[in-house]
Amino acid sequence: MGSDLSCCRRKDEKLDEKGQPLVEVPVEGVAVEEVGDCTKVCERVFLVCTLGLWGVFGLYTVSPKKTVVIQHNGKITSVTTKTGLHWAPALFRDEFTVYTGEAAFETEVLKIVDKSGVPIIVSAIIVYKVVDVLKAAFEVNDYQKFVRAQSTAALKIVVQKYTYEELKVEGEQLSQETVSALQVRVEVAGVQVQSMTLNELNYAPEIAGAMLKKQQAGALLEAREIIVDGAVGIAIEAVKKLEEQGGMTVSSEDKVKIMTNIITVLTGEGSATPVLPVGA
Repeated sequence: MGSDLSCCRRKDEKLDEKGQPLVEVPVEGVAVEEVGDCTKVCERVFLVCTLGLWGVFGLYTVSPKKTVVIQHNGKITSVTTKTGLHWAPALFRDEFTVYTGEAAFETEVLKIVDKSGVPIIVSAIIVYKVVDVLKAAFEVNDYQKFVRAQSTAALKIVVQKYTYEELKVEGEQLSQETVSALQVRVEVAGVQVQSMTLNELNYAPEIAGAMLKKQQAGALLEAREIIVDGAVGIAIEAVKKLEEQGGMTVSSEDKVKIMTNIITVLTGEGSATPVLPVGA
């Protein structure tokens, strides 16, 4: 019979430890009221707003030439390369955005001692691109800062192998060596180095004046050598023409005088002043 009564009990009826129905005793002075319609409406509005915010916060966008890596609880759940609006649960979500197009930056201005021991000022423009998104996102803390730091180190190592004059003319070789040295260093970050171009190349300020004078002296000596070579050639040709075309017989002493005068006139700094001998 007990089983028959249990079948007739209401589902929401409360039972005690022995399985007997509890009798609710009203408390004196306390009125038990049902939840009002206004409260129910507020609860529903709150629930809808919560779900709406949860859905909105889950939205994210992917721009051209960018890849977004999504993690939930430390696990990679999606790698999105398709541009547009996407959605993923916002709860416990981490988001990493990696630019996969070509990027360029200028290294800081470096003061380096060249092969001959002369301090010089150097900076360069590096062009690179990310070819492995997951390595760029997780193998290093910040792949952009990592590439900048490694570029500075590689540029220092390569520039020290050349003199200032060699750096001015060996730009292509310097670029290839720097790209190769840098590529080995940034491989772990999933980055491919495209090119390196020197942006600034000067002597350090403390020796710039002295090196300028040295360059000027070298240029002056080179110019003098050219002038002297030309003057000697002209003098020899002049004597030769006097003998061959002028029908003159010029003694060795006269040849020396003629050549001396021509060389003096052609290599002198000021204008030549002719002097005519006057017999007694």
